[in-house]
Amino acid sequence: MIRLGGTAMTKNLISLKVKCPHCHKSLMDYTHYLNAKPSIKLHIEVKGQNGTINLCSSYGCYEKTSNVELVDNEIARLSCPFCKKEFPSPTKCGECNAPLVGLDLDKGGKVHVCSRLGCKKHYVTFEDIYDTLTQFYKEYDDYGAHDADF
Repeated sequence: MIRLGGTAMTKNLISLKVKCPHCHKSLMDYTHYLNAKPSIKLHIEVKGQNGTINLCSSYGCYEKTSNVELVDNEIARLSCPFCKKEFPSPTKCGECNAPLVGLDLDKGGKVHVCSRLGCKKHYVTFEDIYDTLTQFYKEYDDYGAHDADF
């Protein structure tokens, strides 16, 4: 169940598990849930303020909480809370031209999110589509795909 503007909407969202592309530690926060799923915990720097941001791990959900003020249109610098390295990406957002942030998916591939606060551009990429989708369908069997479908 998702609440958008006070309206309840039912939607099956996939919760993505991500890890740092540098130190490979899990970025999942099992103590802070958003949309009834563990959130993604990152270090954030925005407008000279440093703190923590928790992003909803459900693909297509834009909920987030932070201990710093989040002002739309500001560019956030996001980094790993463990190794402190930033998540730079040579790719720019197709919507607003801000840098994209790339996080490794636990099962292979990457999820890319825009670093501009308020921009909702995000997408997932896979390097080995067969192995990743096979693992994806095994984990999320509700979709009804089987190895024979490939």
